[in-house]
Amino acid sequence: MKVPKFTMYARSTGMEIAPYEKRQEGKPREGRISLRFFRMEGGSPQLRFVVEPWEGFELSRIIESVSQEGGKQSLTHRYEGSGGEIVTKLSVERFERNGKEGQALGIQRGDDAINVPVALGQFLYAGEFLRRLSVTEAWVEQYEDEREGNSAD
Repeated sequence: MKVPKFTMYARSTGMEIAPYEKRQEGKPREGRISLRFFRMEGGSPQLRFVVEPWEGFELSRIIESVSQEGGKQSLTHRYEGSGGEIVTKLSVERFERNGKEGQALGIQRGDDAINVPVALGQFLYAGEFLRRLSVTEAWVEQYEDEREGNSAD
């Protein structure tokens, strides 16, 4: 089985974009998009940012906007964990340092942060990849008995 996946690598970090399946007991499975950030060093924590399909589309729009206009934009997720509220921030930016321009995707959760600077082509391709996944991952599992009850016969 072929699975769409796009991985970008920087000097010591990387990011993978791939389909993801949300599973909750007693509820139908749903399509999502996973953005997994990692460091190349062994034993380092990975940070995952899972978005709904519409958020994947919004993220593709943010990447396009930042690539043209510059600056920094972000998406923030908040949820209650066992130790209280957990806030995860995904950032998209275009920057200039030492006379050179670049772009990066980054994630921050608590004290952990991973930044992945990438070439413009990879940056724009990530946006397009997210745009495509936003459509293919817009699904909800439907059980046989649900389909029979919804038929027009």
